[in-house]
Amino acid sequence: MPIRFAPAIMSLFGVSLAWRTFAPLGMLPYGIATALSIALIGLGLLVLGSVLIHVAQPAALRENLMNPQTRVLFPALTVGFVLFGALIAPYSQGLATMLVWVAALTHLLFLAWLLQGWLAGGQPLESISPVWFIPAVGNIVIPVGAVAIGAQTLGVVTFGIGLLLWLMLWPALTVRLMTGQPMPPEVEATQLIMIAPPAIGSVSWALLHPTGSLTLGVGLLGLAAFLVVTLTPLALRVLRRPFVPSNWAFGFPLAAFATGLATYGARLDSAVLVWAGFVVLVVVSLLMGWALLGTSRLLLKA
Repeated sequence: MPIRFAPAIMSLFGVSLAWRTFAPLGMLPYGIATALSIALIGLGLLVLGSVLIHVAQPAALRENLMNPQTRVLFPALTVGFVLFGALIAPYSQGLATMLVWVAALTHLLFLAWLLQGWLAGGQPLESISPVWFIPAVGNIVIPVGAVAIGAQTLGVVTFGIGLLLWLMLWPALTVRLMTGQPMPPEVEATQLIMIAPPAIGSVSWALLHPTGSLTLGVGLLGLAAFLVVTLTPLALRVLRRPFVPSNWAFGFPLAAFATGLATYGARLDSAVLVWAGFVVLVVVSLLMGWALLGTSRLLLKA
């Protein structure tokens, strides 16, 4: 699979983590939630291996790194390893620790390289895309893996970096969407990525502050909910079109939102939030099936 399918890894592992979050909440039998989580892990590993095999080829690697639109997708791979580390942490702390640390440091180094290019100037307005959020979102995701391996300081540092970069990129993206040309239909679904930073930010905040104030986390979750409502017409419009790889952008943001609703529902003892999260998780799981079917059709045609 080419690098444009890298967001599928984040989506599959993210939905798997969401099902694991819901498993102890009694929304459905524990065994079913666990089986769904394991199945999604398997699919995520399959996609991860396929993408790595493709991008490891020297010609493909050079082409993707030189292309401003594809180079920003590489951090989806490091985020995928962080999420996988969080998934296996309860079963193999040693392997999870190695995966999270290597992925986190690689992510930060690649991000520094990307940021150096962005700050050099000369970026056309139309080149700015919601996909640019993936490197920033990756830093906000790292606490999920860091807390799972007991690396609290790593989580705090990367959360701060991710939050700052998100606030830096948000105005640039807003100006591009409001004043630039409309995004082409084949990449319009990437606007769903805007949900991810506040959604996963709320989850990371709760993990980093298990007994502290939830004020910032609740605020981030509220912003994510507002963006979900705002972008629902766009999502419905995209779903009426033939499947394209950018539609994998549905997965991770909605999975993070569902996890946030479950997390804060449990912490605030709110059944409404838990049930809302469960509905979102069912919807995003169905979307993953749709995306897998669409991907299979595209690969068979290639």
